[in-house]
Amino acid sequence: MLPCITACLRLLLNHRRRWPLIVLLISLFFFLSVSGYLEEFLSGILSVFYFTSSRTSSPQVQNIAFPPLLLSPVSACSSPPFLLILVASAPSHRDRRDAIRQTWGSLTSATASASLTLFILAVPKSPEERAALVHEAVTHRDIIQANFTDSYRNLTLKTVTGLTWALQKCKGAQYVLKTDDDVFVNTVYMTQFLRGETGLQYMGQLHWHVTPYRDPENRHYILQELYSGNYLPPYCSGTGYILSYEAANLIMEQLRSGPWPEVEDVYIGILAQAAGIAPRHVAKIAGSLAVPHSTCCYRTMFTSHGMTPKGMQEAWNMLKEAGDHWCPSGVLFYCKLFGQLVEDGGDGVH
Repeated sequence: MLPCITACLRLLLNHRRRWPLIVLLISLFFFLSVSGYLEEFLSGILSVFYFTSSRTSSPQVQNIAFPPLLLSPVSACSSPPFLLILVASAPSHRDRRDAIRQTWGSLTSATASASLTLFILAVPKSPEERAALVHEAVTHRDIIQANFTDSYRNLTLKTVTGLTWALQKCKGAQYVLKTDDDVFVNTVYMTQFLRGETGLQYMGQLHWHVTPYRDPENRHYILQELYSGNYLPPYCSGTGYILSYEAANLIMEQLRSGPWPEVEDVYIGILAQAAGIAPRHVAKIAGSLAVPHSTCCYRTMFTSHGMTPKGMQEAWNMLKEAGDHWCPSGVLFYCKLFGQLVEDGGDGVH
């Protein structure tokens, strides 16, 4: 009996000695999970399950009848940007567009980041809004508008319109960012990151193993005939995803005549899977997260969701005044841990 008791005590003692290592491993796992670095690593495995499609254009795409453009900044890409930013906006959101024009989409930001920011809209219901939108487009020359009703249900059509315009009118751009008008973008930091990337890229806040909504009353409803799988393919949140120009081209080549799923970010994920382009999780793209209102978070994160026009101006001022302000190495963890998940107004199935 004594040898048995001795062996048990020795086992317990050895187990207790391992506790610091166990606590360290748990803490590290928690840090990597919250900050998003674990998902970055895991998303790299997805490419193993994707098979790149043929690089030739599909004749079916050529025959798709897109709504005609009503407004198009024809000379916007006369000097193609490194990063073309397409902002999905609603006609009534003039204050948001103006806030972007005065902050991260301003000429100052565009020059520093070699980016170009354009807004994608459709047709508002009232004649007054239509006239105001035409005047705004003439004034700023940054609006792409197609001839269909502007509504949440048409968000997929709006995104497809923007990407089609980019591929046809801005062929020199190397990357395209699709985002929303309540998202703050650190364009300088984002382009610095992108200059170190190569190859086909489809990057953002990754959602995977998501069950499609089958309730017609839900705005994220996906018709069984449009996608019959039990789980959606991995896709990046529509609040902000980046496509390399070639990836955007290959994805759009998978486009078929409608109807299309109304959840635009999900549909881009479906098309990317058909094109053999695996999505990649980028921890510094916030997705639906509204990061804490702090200089270091706006310096560290590429995007922040759920921003008001006033908040964008404050964030912009913070960045301008900060200069080379030092931020601690764990700031990404802080921004993610204390960020607020903003569901309303998001595009995807979160």
